[in-house]
Amino acid sequence: MTDDITIEIRKRSWFEWLAWAVWLFLEIFLIQNAISSGQELEPRAASIFWVSFFVLLLAGAIVWFIRRGK
Repeated sequence: MTDDITIEIRKRSWFEWLAWAVWLFLEIFLIQNAISSGQELEPRAASIFWVSFFVLLLAGAIVWFIRRGK
């Protein structure tokens, strides 16, 4: 028996693609700044960037979880 695997590609609006691209850019920006602030021994700045990174990551995960059923 063969099990067929199908991949469904859903169309998304340009605004949704743009929002995900901005989210990804911000995530990369925050993690880069968090790592570099930690290396420069700036603990307060590194803490702010790490918290911002994880808050934005959690927000993206929540949005994805809510919208995955649509």
